[in-house]
Amino acid sequence: MEMYPYYIGYIIILLASSLIGFLLLIRIWGLRAIPGTYGLMLAVGCVTEWSLAYVMEIFSAGIAEKILWAKLQYFGISYVALGMFIFTMHYSGNGDWLTRKRTALLAIIASAGFLLALTNEWHHLIWSAIQYTSGLSLGPLDIQHGTLFFLVVFFQYILVAIITVLFFQIATRSHSLYQSQSRIMLTGMAFPWAANFMYITGLNPYPSLDLTPIALTLANLFLSISFLRYRFMDLRPIAHDSVFNAMQDGVVVLDNKERIVDINPVATFIFQDTGNLLGHEIKSLLPIWGEWQTVNPLGEINQEISVELAGDPLIFRLRTTSVLDQRGKRNGRILLISDITEQKQAHEQMMEASHLKSQLLANLGHDLRSPLGAIIGYAEMLKDGSFGPVSESQVRASSEILDGANQLLSFINNLVGQAQMETGRIILREYPFDVDEVVGPLLSTLNFHAHKKGLTLVEYIDPALPQKLVGDQFWLRQIVMNLVHNAVKFTENGSVTVRFIKREKTLWAIQVVDTGIGIPLEAQKRVFEAFEQVNSMENSKQSGFGLGLSIVAKLTSIMNGKIELESESGKGCTFTVILPLKEVVK
Repeated sequence: MEMYPYYIGYIIILLASSLIGFLLLIRIWGLRAIPGTYGLMLAVGCVTEWSLAYVMEIFSAGIAEKILWAKLQYFGISYVALGMFIFTMHYSGNGDWLTRKRTALLAIIASAGFLLALTNEWHHLIWSAIQYTSGLSLGPLDIQHGTLFFLVVFFQYILVAIITVLFFQIATRSHSLYQSQSRIMLTGMAFPWAANFMYITGLNPYPSLDLTPIALTLANLFLSISFLRYRFMDLRPIAHDSVFNAMQDGVVVLDNKERIVDINPVATFIFQDTGNLLGHEIKSLLPIWGEWQTVNPLGEINQEISVELAGDPLIFRLRTTSVLDQRGKRNGRILLISDITEQKQAHEQMMEASHLKSQLLANLGHDLRSPLGAIIGYAEMLKDGSFGPVSESQVRASSEILDGANQLLSFINNLVGQAQMETGRIILREYPFDVDEVVGPLLSTLNFHAHKKGLTLVEYIDPALPQKLVGDQFWLRQIVMNLVHNAVKFTENGSVTVRFIKREKTLWAIQVVDTGIGIPLEAQKRVFEAFEQVNSMENSKQSGFGLGLSIVAKLTSIMNGKIELESESGKGCTFTVILPLKEVVK
């Protein structure tokens, strides 16, 4: 049996093509969870099947056997372009277009070519005439194509044309590693165009041989190498280019091996990249990356970096966000780089201003408390008749002076306390004390203010409470003073009760109950914030800075306690400060 020598060479090439396709299938199988991979596997598998069936057509001797293998080739011919189309649609970010209905419709159209080839004896619309080439039994068939063959080819050409256009758009519009990747894929698409055109037009130097399967093998090889090398599809399609490049923050995209696969213009400017970073590990850009991962190996990175641009030192916040695949596994990271220079400068200025404010308040408190102490001392002496007999009107005047001076002293103490808390300068000095010592020195001031409004001030000490406790009397008095003063201020009728109770075996509590205006539920969290006051008609009549309850809450926290509030609008309030019970060690 005779055979042209180049047939043998072509059979070897087809077998090599099949082997390449088989190896690619094995390699791509491990990435099957990535969107679009099944399309690439279908394309590679179809070309492999086409090549093997073509080898059998050339090598078989009988006309019936050759026709059978020619028909089987149509399985690969019918589906190869569809597989490449599915892959390309996902690659270009258009995977959502491939709904089940559309994919099924494309598969039905592709299947029609294969079914027509299998039933050609009934209609002769794929092949109108079939014979040996040059009368040789070994070699490809000499085929005259029927009408429907060109419709099948037309469908394949439409898909391949769309694929080529998509790759061309990506290759010309992307500004990253994807541009190089897409150009490689676009180059691969030139092979099937050239080979099939030569076969259809008869310009093939070996007219009896169809070079298309070899060309498709090369195309799939280019697609697969680019796909496997850059692992782009481990992340997401690049249809986001317009948004990605327009972002005001710097963005760097990493694959699962911490390699840089994309970088937007802002990040390029920040790191002064000239295009050499793509494909390199992030450590080459940020040598400290390894230390950040050591500190937080499984979590996201949130760090500040300093970069000098045009002679100006700038500070950036670098944060990472994981990119997950369909199975929820991390396949990469996105680095967001934000310029926080102005924020840092503003924060430093604010901290400096806060420090100056706190220092001013501390100095002001010291300068005001001394003369206030003298005013209060002399007013008490006048009231008690230390300077001689006083009339009832003089006693009332002295009491008013004392009340006003004590209220002013309370305001000053709160301002100084707030400043000390903001600077962290409060130090607890805990010593043994009798519980009644906490409220005793305050009773004259508190009673006067309560009786002035016609209120009853009630003090209750739980018999179960130890006689002596350990704590800081000064700050405990500040808590009681602020709670009672607040209760008296917002109560017009009824009473204010101060209770010292044993809450549990290891806890005690200071509780202040009033019958005042109460606090609405929606405002109860805000009342513990500095300079916050409840907006209401009754509240608007009262003076104050809104610091009392804020200081109580902060002091309670410093003493490792907690504060509870029970209240309804118009039904009074119950403030309970719960503190650790520290007894005197005998």
